[in-house]
Amino acid sequence: MKVLHIFTTIMCILILAACNNQDNSSTAQGDSSDIVMLSSETSNAHEEQSIPSIAQTYLDDQTNDIASYKAIHMEDQLFVAFNATPLKQAVEQKIEKRVKKDLETLTNIKEIQVTSDQKFFMELTKLENQSLSKEEAQKKLKKLKKLLKEKT
Repeated sequence: MKVLHIFTTIMCILILAACNNQDNSSTAQGDSSDIVMLSSETSNAHEEQSIPSIAQTYLDDQTNDIASYKAIHMEDQLFVAFNATPLKQAVEQKIEKRVKKDLETLTNIKEIQVTSDQKFFMELTKLENQSLSKEEAQKKLKKLKKLLKEKT
């Protein structure tokens, strides 16, 4: 019971911190419009049938499993980090696999990374709050790929 209380307190703090950043733009654009940041806090302001629009619509519809998410789409890569709802945290890996499979079929992108890792979620949040050029964003994405491969 004490662990549940601590966990809900931490989640409330994270939600409040995320709400604090709503004034920021949902896209991180340096010198290219190829980089698109998606978030559960932003509205769907992309072209109707663009990949970011399809992915954001799909992720927004997963409210039973996903409490919040951050995603970045660049060229032919899509990175998604999410926080599962409290009742679904025990099956996060199953949700990851299902979301990845569904996004691959919806968007026809073969390089999709989906994770429920909190560190990856925080890194995407940091990336969202920075204005990066395309080259800088590519370097950050390479680091994020390495982060996904880490097993703790």
